[in-house]
Amino acid sequence: MAAGLALIIGVSAAKTVRAQGALRTGEAVVAVVAGRAESRILTAPVHEGRSENRRLFEGAAVGEYSHIQTGKDGRLCLVFSPGAICCVAPQTSFTIMQLRHTADGLPRTEDDIIRKIHLQMREGRIRIQAGTPSPTLDIRITTPAGIIEAQGGAFVVAQSAQDQWTVFPDSDELTVTPKGGEPTVLRAGQNARMTLTDSRSAELQTEGVLVDPNLHHFEVCNVYFADLEPFIHNPLDFDREGLSAYLGPAAPLLQLDAGALTTDASPTIRPSVAAVNPPVLPRPGESQPGGRWEDRRIWDWYNRLEPLKGVNYIPRTAVNSVDMWAEDTFDPDTIDEELGWAHDVGYTCIRVPLQFVVWQADPDEFLKRVDKLLELAQKHGLRVVPVLFDDWNLAGKPPKLGRQPKPLPGKYNSRWVSSPAHDAVTDRNQWPELEKYVKDVMNKFKRDQRVVYWDLYNTAGNSGLGEESLPLMDQTFQWARSVKADQPLAVAPWREFGSAMSARKLERSDLITFQGYDNVESMQARLVMLQRYERPIICAGWLMRQTGNDFEHILPLFSTFRVGWFNQGLVKGKTQMNIQQVQFRFDEDPDLWQQDVLQEDGTPYNPREVELIQGFRFLEPTR
Repeated sequence: MAAGLALIIGVSAAKTVRAQGALRTGEAVVAVVAGRAESRILTAPVHEGRSENRRLFEGAAVGEYSHIQTGKDGRLCLVFSPGAICCVAPQTSFTIMQLRHTADGLPRTEDDIIRKIHLQMREGRIRIQAGTPSPTLDIRITTPAGIIEAQGGAFVVAQSAQDQWTVFPDSDELTVTPKGGEPTVLRAGQNARMTLTDSRSAELQTEGVLVDPNLHHFEVCNVYFADLEPFIHNPLDFDREGLSAYLGPAAPLLQLDAGALTTDASPTIRPSVAAVNPPVLPRPGESQPGGRWEDRRIWDWYNRLEPLKGVNYIPRTAVNSVDMWAEDTFDPDTIDEELGWAHDVGYTCIRVPLQFVVWQADPDEFLKRVDKLLELAQKHGLRVVPVLFDDWNLAGKPPKLGRQPKPLPGKYNSRWVSSPAHDAVTDRNQWPELEKYVKDVMNKFKRDQRVVYWDLYNTAGNSGLGEESLPLMDQTFQWARSVKADQPLAVAPWREFGSAMSARKLERSDLITFQGYDNVESMQARLVMLQRYERPIICAGWLMRQTGNDFEHILPLFSTFRVGWFNQGLVKGKTQMNIQQVQFRFDEDPDLWQQDVLQEDGTPYNPREVELIQGFRFLEPTR
């Protein structure tokens, strides 16, 4: 996200209609700071590894993978939204490894949510104040000499010598496990010391370890506990606005994130379209050209839906979207069979790529085939999200009618072509025909209840186009708005979430959609960022098993955040999306399917995944 400014403002009207249960998690908010304190934060998706140091200040927030460092005069008091206060002494260094709400399996109520606060200490000392112990609170402090685990309470972890770490439990029990040793439970007031004996083991001492006032005392934070504790008592409903009011910031907050991940937790941040100037949102309301649906209308629409459990769909007999829709290769029998399988798996919706060049050849017949697909989807209890444009092109050739080439052996989706051709994206002389296509398709189905919403443009800017696609994407919104469809409009960011392209997609969409194939930590960071738009969120594309982006890890996250979704790929077929892409190859298990859920005969690749799809539900609100 490009650096920019954001003011803390009061709760917007949108919050009164926001779906209950969606959580704001993963925040470590600076409540008090003295002297020098900084954080090395990620400035790009986690797999790219780019980071830089930023000075911390009151009201700023950092998240997972942030490295906190205080100087010789530096002191911090942090409020962790999962439910704890952390005091940080001078010359302390640690990394936030996990800071989130998660679940073992699909959570039904808030009682199923596990709150994780995992820190990795390098040097220095911290104090944790976490209130009454709870079986769903998981605190873990890893030091070079061993691990301290707790489910609440108050305790101090301090480096007492070069290879020595001391633990002072002030209240309640905790567990200490020295490196290479067995866990030991400590009661309140029973101190312990871990001393490294070599690189693999440490010695634990629990007798005669007295409280060292120099290690136990914290000049900053102690006096604030009584004031800050209310913000950790209800961690699933973190009062960010109340904390901001308590802190009383006198100036706007500076966003810390220069990349794709969330590091500032201000409640009303919108990414910058250019440098530091906040973008101007289209005026809301149907009567305004290009305007989005009002907050209440989009939330009413979303809350009427059952949780969207969807799949990006192309039949196994088609090698690309031309193959799927062309007259000679349109295959309703296979589509009928596969959509029946999709219903049995537990899906409620499909996201389907359309193809401009097929429409261009014969608009009326193309629309009849689209109608046939909608008919077959309805037969099997499925609704449809049509995708009008697509920049993704793995074939390296423009889309053309006629017999499509066979897939390249052993290569992921080798014949996929864009819609339209890339030269039409940048050549405005071709746009009148694109406008006819958009309006022709949408006018045909704009009152059709089988259509959930319109996805105007898949991965706009993909395959080297970058922001050259921005003008066409922006214009497509204008064309689509003029149709005045009953269904909302959306375009999903898929990379560089702080870019002008991604910002514009989010600003103009009625609902917030995105695509993400990173691990669960990065996916959660994106969700925390996207929640600031205070609109329904749907993940339009995910599933990359080799990165941990799989059903077991991602569906609990979507359930907790109340996010609808479409995984990538239904049936193994000519697109060969089960094959791992070269750049994402997992050497330890190269045969692990990247995408797709079913074999060619409809049997599951992994029956456990089907159980998770069938059992998926949103976290039920309890407040």
